[in-house]
Amino acid sequence: YSQQLRTPSLHPPLLRKERIPRSLLHKMSPDDPSKSPLVNWSQLERPEIIQQCQQSLQTNGVTTICNFVTSSGICNLKKEILSCPCNESTQHYTCYQDQGDYQTYPPSAPEHPRNYKIRSSASFVGRKSLQSCTTTHGDDDDCECISLYNDDRILNFLSMVASRTLHRSKDDNGSVYSYRIESHHNPPWHFDESHYTAILYLQSSEGGGEFEFVPWCRKTRSVDDEDGHNVIREVVMKSKNSTTRDTDGAENIIQQIQPEEGMLLFFSGVHTFHRAAKVTGSMARIGLVFTFSEEEDFCNSENVKESNEWDPVDSTKIICGNE
Repeated sequence: YSQQLRTPSLHPPLLRKERIPRSLLHKMSPDDPSKSPLVNWSQLERPEIIQQCQQSLQTNGVTTICNFVTSSGICNLKKEILSCPCNESTQHYTCYQDQGDYQTYPPSAPEHPRNYKIRSSASFVGRKSLQSCTTTHGDDDDCECISLYNDDRILNFLSMVASRTLHRSKDDNGSVYSYRIESHHNPPWHFDESHYTAILYLQSSEGGGEFEFVPWCRKTRSVDDEDGHNVIREVVMKSKNSTTRDTDGAENIIQQIQPEEGMLLFFSGVHTFHRAAKVTGSMARIGLVFTFSEEEDFCNSENVKESNEWDPVDSTKIICGNE
């Protein structure tokens, strides 16, 4: 592999460090829980916070707000998620979450990054289950996870941070869902199809579980983008053949953030290669995921839907709620 990774001119250069210092993670003071039982709404209206988050997203490729979800919010959202059946999803797909394109990129040795497949495993609760387990007559307002996603204050704030108009995903499961990562799981490196993703961290693992990412590493959404191919070669394919550490050969471009319970993390998943690192210990990491797009009617492609099982409705293995 002789070609250097190129940083698209559309975005700032990659930062050559492994971990963003905690001093760069914006801390929020909790509001009165009785007035905002789920999240600290008033902080989203402060111009200095919007500006800091804009700068962090542009410069670091990700922005975070600690203590965004209140203690009662963590309890209520997690209780709602754990009351639903959970799908144990095990997949074998490319870093684009599909089965590849062998017509454009015929089988070869070594495999082309567009077709290089990885094994993935995690547990999910999709939007369909959240609706069916927590709502009355299909009313999304009955489900706190979905009503939070539908709140315009979230959408407006993230649009300002992204410096563009964002829209909620229309995907029936991939728009809002929860994931659960345990020590036996293997969260994969991947690109998203949706433009932007927000994660609310509701439970921390005993160890591991860092959010790992290569920021702004491809300038288009295309699966044929050569910058995306190059980062897959460097981060996934080279480490696969390495006899040393998991990310050997790519540690100079991979960055990490250690999530905390209550943290909001926001990034452009379509332009940023990312994964959750493996966790250790008996405690699962639990997150609530919201996805957004620059397109009004965005849905994940059928190829991506067929390669993912975000909900027990689509599952091959179901775990009962509260297990």
